[in-house]
Amino acid sequence: MDYAKIASAWQDGDREAGDALFNAIGGELRAIAASRLRQERHCSLSTGDLVNEAIIKLFRLNIMEFQGRAHILALASRLMRQILIDEARKRGRDKHHHTSITLTTNVANWEMPIDLLSMELVLEELAEIDEQRAKLVEMRFFGGMTNADIAVVLGVSEPTVKRRWAATRAWLRHRLDRPA
Repeated sequence: MDYAKIASAWQDGDREAGDALFNAIGGELRAIAASRLRQERHCSLSTGDLVNEAIIKLFRLNIMEFQGRAHILALASRLMRQILIDEARKRGRDKHHHTSITLTTNVANWEMPIDLLSMELVLEELAEIDEQRAKLVEMRFFGGMTNADIAVVLGVSEPTVKRRWAATRAWLRHRLDRPA
């Protein structure tokens, strides 16, 4: 399936292309969204809500040229992250509902509770140091993407992704355990 061609047709207004695209990757998008929301409390978003908001944001990026399935999933991961961060910020305004949540995916194997706003600050710091590693975290941690898909998006080998993920995950844990 030529994901780039179908995505382009969808952005040009072809609803059938949009249906075909999301039938092809909808399961993956729902799995990403479900993993993000599994431990979420006080969140008004459902898995479907998160997927739908990401799809709407994808459609609005009509200047974006999709290069394939992995790129679409990477962008959806980024958009879901932004949606969840926005939701956490809204909840953070009400001090009574500010809680830490545990983000877990079957890929990342994070077991510690992570506050989304703290993670966002640490990711912004990482992006200033190494933007590609910040993208790797976004795709792996927030998107649950595989090493193979991340390698395609970043243009590196799978072993490189694996090594960078291990080192970056250790750095993240250190920074989240000892905030500056």
